[in-house]
Amino acid sequence: MNSHALFFKDNITNHHLPITDTEIQHLKRVVAEIDPDMIGISVLTPYVPAARRVVAALRQVCDAPILAGGKHPTISPEEALTYGDYACKGEGELVLLDVFERLRRGEKDFSGLAGLWHRDSQGVVVDQGQRRLIQDLDLLPFEAYGEDKMWFIERDTVQTRDPELDEQEILLMAGRGCVYVCSYCVNALLIPMNKGNGRFIRLRSPDNVIAQVEQRLAKQSRAAFVSFNDEVFGVFDDWTQEFATKYTAKKLPPFNCELVPKLIKERNIRPLVQAGLYEMHFGIQSGSDDIRNDILDRPGKNTELLETAAMLASTGVRVQCDLILGNPFDTAEVLRETILLLAGMPKPLKLNTYKMQYFPHYPFTQRALAAGHIGPDDLREEVVADRTLYNFIYHPVINRFDEKTVLENCVYLIPWSTPFVWWLALSLAKRHNLALAVLANLMAAWRYHLDFRANPALVWLRRFWVAGRLLTQGDLAPLVGQIKRRLGLKTA
Repeated sequence: MNSHALFFKDNITNHHLPITDTEIQHLKRVVAEIDPDMIGISVLTPYVPAARRVVAALRQVCDAPILAGGKHPTISPEEALTYGDYACKGEGELVLLDVFERLRRGEKDFSGLAGLWHRDSQGVVVDQGQRRLIQDLDLLPFEAYGEDKMWFIERDTVQTRDPELDEQEILLMAGRGCVYVCSYCVNALLIPMNKGNGRFIRLRSPDNVIAQVEQRLAKQSRAAFVSFNDEVFGVFDDWTQEFATKYTAKKLPPFNCELVPKLIKERNIRPLVQAGLYEMHFGIQSGSDDIRNDILDRPGKNTELLETAAMLASTGVRVQCDLILGNPFDTAEVLRETILLLAGMPKPLKLNTYKMQYFPHYPFTQRALAAGHIGPDDLREEVVADRTLYNFIYHPVINRFDEKTVLENCVYLIPWSTPFVWWLALSLAKRHNLALAVLANLMAAWRYHLDFRANPALVWLRRFWVAGRLLTQGDLAPLVGQIKRRLGLKTA
């Protein structure tokens, strides 16, 4: 059976490019040329308005049934049926096998398949439940990259070359599932939903994961490192030891991974370091034990976070942390705790600062509604899309000088990690000062436009400043290396 993959629009954090009429015309032309028997569309909640527009365009050129899958149809299958003919609740690989079998028989009616919801002839939603979770992930084929019959629509153009092939980073997941039910995360809904539905946490075998790394290396000629983005990498002792031994023997590229702090164990970190682990990514989410445990439903204490970070640093692993700002339950005191926690972390510290999001049905969203921090209008799909696509990374507020806002901006500045930034953040954490508050807000705006919006004037100003500093210090090697990289020349 022939299949095509069409990737419509890229995800550019905080700078998403809206769908254009030209892109819609490209979409319609490509789909009309393919003339599919069935269309599957994967949808996350922020992309529901885009999905509606895409489906409306597809209806103009094609009468194939449209199957909606992904997190939004899984959480809200009834809502997904307002834009798709069918909604897949839960994992869809086995559902698609049954769909393909019907297509082989020339059928285009997929009603009656477990896990695939639809509306009957009277418009009533037919609940088809969901499939049992796939327990042996090794049975699944690897994700397709750089294959024929792939289409990429972005910036008013249509490309057939997979841009992932030119990336230096290989993105993979070794497993599925998570042990936590954090109130702001989709797992707070997925874990209860799958109770009694098979093991929620599943790992592919080390051999299977390594085989995929090798396959991707053969496709991505520029690949320099691997990022494992699942939430259970390195949890199980036997699996970790086997993976580390085999990965080391294969001499594969260095890698980073992420894991919840309470599950990071030194006995597993050390063999992973020998295999090539150079960075561990974990979530702090709040500098307050009370907020983290009671509001975010995320176990862990600051003392444990500091101990874990120190252990990682002692093994040579760089620490990268996630932190959520814009939490309406935060106070100035919570942000002081956060600054002090970060000050105690090993340096250099990589810090990602995200903006709290309100997704429908999530426990955190329900708490914010009950507390009056948000209202029903904040959960309209257009509002959720706009907020997530353009304010997912924390966007500093610079026209308010109250203590909480200023301290949030100080936290946002910490990734620069200069002595002056630390002095400024710790000074304002100790005592509020209007003059320093104005300075902190201006610097936060500067960082946002430099690091996330890549304002050309600020980017080149920074480059000249760094080059000047290196020249005055007589340290020419990094400067020469940067120039070579910019010119596309090989570096030693």
